[in-house]
Amino acid sequence: RALRAHPFARVQFPSREKMREYDAMVQAREPLVDVIIGFMDGVSFPAECTDDCIHQNAMYCGYDCDTMVNNVFAYGPDGKVFFAAINFPGSWADGSLTARFLNQMKRRMLSYKICVDQGFPQSGDAYFTFVGPITKRAARRLHRDVRDYLLLISNVHTSLRQASEWGMRGLQGTFPCWKKRLPSDHFQRRLVIEAIILITTIARNWWDLTK
Repeated sequence: RALRAHPFARVQFPSREKMREYDAMVQAREPLVDVIIGFMDGVSFPAECTDDCIHQNAMYCGYDCDTMVNNVFAYGPDGKVFFAAINFPGSWADGSLTARFLNQMKRRMLSYKICVDQGFPQSGDAYFTFVGPITKRAARRLHRDVRDYLLLISNVHTSLRQASEWGMRGLQGTFPCWKKRLPSDHFQRRLVIEAIILITTIARNWWDLTK
């Protein structure tokens, strides 16, 4: 409760001024792209099994062959988490989770974009909201007049989205409890995940103040 109320720990979507700042930071690194304000990725953590068959079935991830809990985090170019969708069943992939918050993000992002990997949708309702590398199959279908340029932009997106990988590694490396199984109880599990995100955010903000 103390962390939720602390102004330095709060995970909040950037304001219009902050989004312009993020856009400038990304464009300074990669001049070929613009209006990108952050990088998003999903991460799964193991959870304890439960006797509830329905709950256990929802938490089971066939890819990991284990009981997992899925989360999606968006990072700004300054390394701070500004969006978190946490504590979802392990059977829900990143694309499935996107449907839960896509409209909310679109309203807040205005004309800006977030760089993602191929696990997130980049067409339909997500068009011009999420951008990322294209698949080899999609590249083969492109006309040769635009293929080279789009592949160049795709490589830039691949480079940019590595920032979310570093952010995930920073979370997991700082808090060894991620390596243990999270509680099977939904409420207790959410408290653990939320506390770690809030602690990470307040530590990052304090670091920026002391530089």
